[in-house]
Amino acid sequence: MLKHRVLKNQNLQGSLPPDLSRFPYLQEIDLSRNYLNGTIPREWGATQMVNISMVGNRFTGPIPKEIGNISTLVNFTVEFNQFSGVLPPELGNLSRLEKLHLTSNKFTGPLPAAFEKLTALKDFRIGDNQFTGEIPNLIQNWTNLQKLVIQGSGLSGPIPPGIAVLEKMTDLRISDLQGNGTGAPFPPLANLTKLKILILRSCNIIGRIPDFVGEFTSLKTLDLSFNKLDGEIPDNFLGVKQAAYIYLTGNQLNGTVPDWIIKDGKSV
Repeated sequence: MLKHRVLKNQNLQGSLPPDLSRFPYLQEIDLSRNYLNGTIPREWGATQMVNISMVGNRFTGPIPKEIGNISTLVNFTVEFNQFSGVLPPELGNLSRLEKLHLTSNKFTGPLPAAFEKLTALKDFRIGDNQFTGEIPNLIQNWTNLQKLVIQGSGLSGPIPPGIAVLEKMTDLRISDLQGNGTGAPFPPLANLTKLKILILRSCNIIGRIPDFVGEFTSLKTLDLSFNKLDGEIPDNFLGVKQAAYIYLTGNQLNGTVPDWIIKDGKSV
């Protein structure tokens, strides 16, 4: 009774087998870091898999809409390939999906509105793609989200206000938002007090650094570089003293740099 098929780093070549019906109990297939090519077979939509991982191969073509039929799917990670095309809205039917990794492919188009139904999501990564449109406010439905990575994705700002309700977030990375240079105020993150990594680099953010940033006492990395932030560093910024890395370069800040930042060798 085959339940798991893990073939990572095996120098495998060739394409994916379309017929997995011979393995009705198969729950996991991990083909990461091989030399496989071709497309994902539509027939896989008839399986009952829980985990599909094919990171770091040479796969091409779109994600077949039939993947949205795998009601048992929890993890779908296809980073570092050459997949392309728009994401099928049928993926929004994956009600159990917790991890969706699409980084470093050639995906285009907007994020489907049907993604608002992915309420079990905990980890969503789409950086280094060619998406279009704004970051949709539908992310406010992902209240279980712990990690969000939208770096160099092709999407434009502003960061939607719905992000304010994602209170379980520990890792938020957004950078290189497209747009016409129109600035937007600092996003409403005051309730995201569990953040350990906060990267908002080159997001066209204007105005002052809000006081609530100083209340993120769990931060290890804070990167607000290459925005249009102005004013002084807030007095209560001492609250992020424990952060190993602080990057504020490329802004329009003024005033004096707090002594503790200089003393600890932070990157400002």
